[in-house]
Amino acid sequence: MCNTLFSMFNHPEVIDETIKMNEGDKAKVELCKTLSEPGYEVLAKMPSKRFIKSHFPFSLLPNVLKSGCKIVYIARNPKNVAISWYHLNVSIKTLGFVGDFPTFWDYFQNNLTNWSPYWEHLKEAWTNRNNPNVLFMFYEEMHHDFLKAIKKVAKFLGKTYTEEQIKELAEYLNIKNFRNNPMVNLSELKDCGVIKAGIFVRKGGSGGWNDMFTEELNAKANKWIEENLKDTDLTFPYFNINGNYK
Repeated sequence: MCNTLFSMFNHPEVIDETIKMNEGDKAKVELCKTLSEPGYEVLAKMPSKRFIKSHFPFSLLPNVLKSGCKIVYIARNPKNVAISWYHLNVSIKTLGFVGDFPTFWDYFQNNLTNWSPYWEHLKEAWTNRNNPNVLFMFYEEMHHDFLKAIKKVAKFLGKTYTEEQIKELAEYLNIKNFRNNPMVNLSELKDCGVIKAGIFVRKGGSGGWNDMFTEELNAKANKWIEENLKDTDLTFPYFNINGNYK
C-alpha cells in the first residue's frame, strides 16, 4: 500500500528537525527522509497490483477513470470529517495546527485546510458514482452494517468469499484490532516524533461531532451544509433516534 499524503506536507525545516531528533537511530532517520519522497516516485517503484490511498479529487487524478483501475470513494458527513481532520492536524507535526476546534471549523468551512474544498471534492465524486470502475460509499453506511459493506466491496472487486472468511475479515478490521495494527496505525511515525500526540486511528465511530459542536457552531454548520446540498440530489445516510438506518 502507498499513502501519497506525507510528501505533500513536509517542509524541509520540519524534515531536518525530525532527523535531528532521531540522530543515532539510522532506521528512524531514513524513515524521516522518506517522508518527503514524492508519492509518484514511490508509486513508480511499486509492482502491480498496487493499493493506493489518496486524498486527491478526480480532477487531480487525470485519466484515472479510464485507466481500468477500481476506485472505492468513501464520503463522510462533513461534521465528522472536520472532527477527524482537526485531531489529525493537531497530532501530526508536519501539519502543526495550533488552536481550538471552532477556529479550525472556520478554516475548514472556508476551504482553508489541506485537501479543500470539501464540497467540490465530494460532488465531483458523486457525479462519477455510476462509473463502472467507481464504488461510491458512505462512511456511515459502512459503520451501520460492516458485513454488508465488506460484501459490497468484494463484489465490486470481483471477489468471492465464504461467510466464515467475511466474518474473519470483519474481526480483523474491527476498530479495536485495526487501531493496534502496525501496518496502518503509523506507530513508527509516533516513535520518531512525527506524530507528536494522540493516536492516528481514533474512535472509528459515527456521530462524534455531537461532543465538540456547540449549539451555535452546529447551527452554523447546518446552514452551510444545507446551502451546499440544495442544488444536488446528494444526501447523507443517518440514524434516527431509535438507531434505525434511514
